[in-house]
Amino acid sequence: MNITRYLAAAIRANDLPAYQRERYPAIPDGEIVWFVNEDFSGVDFDQFVMGFFAFENCNLDYAKHIYGQPIYFTNSSVRDVDFRGVKAIIEAEDCDFRGMKYDKETQFVYGSGELAVRSRFMNCRLDDEAQKFLMRQGVDISL
Repeated sequence: MNITRYLAAAIRANDLPAYQRERYPAIPDGEIVWFVNEDFSGVDFDQFVMGFFAFENCNLDYAKHIYGQPIYFTNSSVRDVDFRGVKAIIEAEDCDFRGMKYDKETQFVYGSGELAVRSRFMNCRLDDEAQKFLMRQGVDISL
């Protein structure tokens, strides 16, 4: 079993000590942690800062407390995910974000003007209202 399988199991079990034992020093902060073909549906990520997490072909439906920067999603299902109160920079491509929950605290852009750091959603499925919400913040969306 590779290390990301152990990390995924620890996250699903909400076991931060096991996660930390497996991750460090094998994957130091600032290096991307790649999850491929993992099922994180319904997982609460509250204990796990997800900066430099990459999800490819993963299921994150109904997950919550996804936060950090940057977080990468490719060809994944992120339906009905709860982003209420979340601050994150997301790079997403070919993902389904329909049913996304958000509120006035949800923030996907840091800063303003040309110096802003913006989330990007490329070829992703979004509800009309969520797309408008993200565009008002200045998120880059290309459908």
